[in-house]
Amino acid sequence: MCCKLNRLCNFGSCALAVLSLLSAAGCKKNPPQQTPPLKPVSSSSVVVSSTPTQQQQQDCQVAARKVLGVHAQVLRCGEINVPGVQEVVAVLPAKYPQSPDKYSAIWKMVILRHEPSGWRAELTASRKIQNEAGYIGLDYIDDSFRFMGYQLSFLDESPDKKRGFGADLVLIEKEDGGSEATSTGIAWNPAVGRYQEWNPDGFRAEIKNPPHWKPGVKLPSAPPQ
Repeated sequence: MCCKLNRLCNFGSCALAVLSLLSAAGCKKNPPQQTPPLKPVSSSSVVVSSTPTQQQQQDCQVAARKVLGVHAQVLRCGEINVPGVQEVVAVLPAKYPQSPDKYSAIWKMVILRHEPSGWRAELTASRKIQNEAGYIGLDYIDDSFRFMGYQLSFLDESPDKKRGFGADLVLIEKEDGGSEATSTGIAWNPAVGRYQEWNPDGFRAEIKNPPHWKPGVKLPSAPPQ
């Protein structure tokens, strides 16, 4: 008890004395401090790094040259799609008159991903566009056409996160680097974990064994998947 009372005091005076001493002598306890509630961490707060470190830049350059040779140019490097996963987009440039603010003229593009075992090709675009699951952006392989490279431009991640980083590729058809061909959109599909053909309606799956075509050869009505 916070105070000692005289044994001769009566019950009423003793009770008053107790109340007085409790208020004056500081016998009350401090109110417990309330801990603020923890805020849940949203997955949207995880930001993919767009600025590679100096070491990442060096690693990207080495990986690109190992695949494409000394003329490789690194266009993107770092955590492009997935936090903590390093990727590099590298090309072999083509010598055409071009509009730098719209596209880059290229002969070949590769997208490489770094894994514990080393760098692995996620996508290759040269005469044909392929990933590990098959061919992208075609229904058949035209063995007769003259490959003259691509016009390349990039796509950023969509606001709804349903489409990751990607690229638009247009086959070059003219000697000056021009083209009237339809573009092939390629983007990272988070649902399947690889690059696929993309258009505003969604993603299109790869074709594993497309038929070959040349003039005079009739294509099957339904190309094999």
